[in-house]
Amino acid sequence: MRTPRAFSIVELLTALVLLAVGVAAYARAATAVSRLENQAHLRSAVAAVERARLDSLADLPCGTSREGTAAHRGILERWTLRPDARHAVLDQRLDVPSWPALSRRVVTPIPCRP
Repeated sequence: MRTPRAFSIVELLTALVLLAVGVAAYARAATAVSRLENQAHLRSAVAAVERARLDSLADLPCGTSREGTAAHRGILERWTLRPDARHAVLDQRLDVPSWPALSRRVVTPIPCRP
């Protein structure tokens, strides 16, 4: 009986199909990870813009009323500060044109200083 010296064509095709499936799965996973990293980076940037505006307005007197717009690394910010009886209210609208699902509106009360 003769021993085979090479792989048969069926074995080679099976190996190639398995390799192709593995490479395709890896490519899809890498794309998903890249998208999630990008989304996390944008979420972090939006949170930093929110916090920076809050910090910049926290020391204003309570009767102060202001509004403005700004653009920060692809994030468009519109905000208003209006006085209330016991606190000031910061109303922010943060738009991310490159990823509309991350756009949001945040309303934050800022306590008055005694």
